Amino acid sequence: MQRLVLTLTLCLLSMLLTAAALAGDVEEVIAAEMDSRVQEMAGNVDGYFKYKSSTYTIFPPTGGLLSTGSKREQAQARFDAGMKFDMQTRNFDVKIYGDTAVSTYYTVGTVRRSAESKPERWNLRMTSVWVKETGEWKLVHRHESHLTLR
Repeated sequence: MQRLVLTLTLCLLSMLLTAAALAGDVEEVIAAEMDSRVQEMAGNVDGYFKYKSSTYTIFPPTGGLLSTGSKREQAQARFDAGMKFDMQTRNFDVKIYGDTAVSTYYTVGTVRRSAESKPERWNLRMTSVWVKETGEWKLVHRHESHLTLR
């Protein structure tokens, strides 16, 4: 009987510890995703590239095929030319699957592609895949697509 009680106690304890660890991971992914977006809106290339894995890929909101995304120099050149983002995040959700996390959300706001261009209104659906690499959450893939209401 004592063995059964001990086994059940250990099972319950491991479930509680797992739930606490998952909650911590959710908070870490939310913080990384949000800071990544803040850094991008601020034009801080190093600030948001620190979250990207070396294997990062993207389906960009402009359509087209799978891409490895821009390099630091390309991103910096766009910001130097006046590219600006003013986006708000809505309906943020994160699911953890071991060392992998999937975040989904919407962004609403404006994008200015250069200092001379007019702001464009963007409503995007976002899906990000994060993987824990050496204890840190890194963005390995993002899918961005325009939201079309029917």
